[in-house]
Amino acid sequence: MENASKALIMIAEVLVGIMIVSIGVYLFSEMGKYSANTTKQIEDTQIAQFNEQFLQYTGMTTLYDDAGMPYQGPVPCTIHDIVGLANLAKQTNIDNGFVDLEDPPETSTSDNNAYIQITLKSSVTGKEEHLETLTEDELIDLIKANDTLITAGTADIRYFQCDDYHIAQNAKTVNYMSFTDM
Repeated sequence: MENASKALIMIAEVLVGIMIVSIGVYLFSEMGKYSANTTKQIEDTQIAQFNEQFLQYTGMTTLYDDAGMPYQGPVPCTIHDIVGLANLAKQTNIDNGFVDLEDPPETSTSDNNAYIQITLKSSVTGKEEHLETLTEDELIDLIKANDTLITAGTADIRYFQCDDYHIAQNAKTVNYMSFTDM
């Protein structure tokens, strides 16, 4: 009888031990899932914040004509905004290991490409420039040439619009933006 009770106590101890280990494994698994979800949310937030720097110049907004009447139009941006994006793209490209910025990849809109292209299509010259490849002096000259529009002796701020952009599906980040005159 005494051996039977000791055997039952040993079986109970083993079962309690198995339950404790099972609870530990379950908690470890749940904490791992929680940690993975939290990490994914942080990554998604960082990607959204990165993309927002670029995408704030896309889409439609309410504008007003000369008579003060509202209408829907593209989000206007200045050459300073575009050069700011070009500098951000240049720095991001350098951070991503693209050191030879003189020759941008042809397929920047690829879903596998991390290189960011910012282009400006000039209605005056008709040519398209890759702004992320320009030097500081070239960007300053670009700003000087596109800052104001002088007509009939008055200087008005020159506005541009984003007419195309691409988000790489693999990295989920913007990798191409194109701007034209408004």
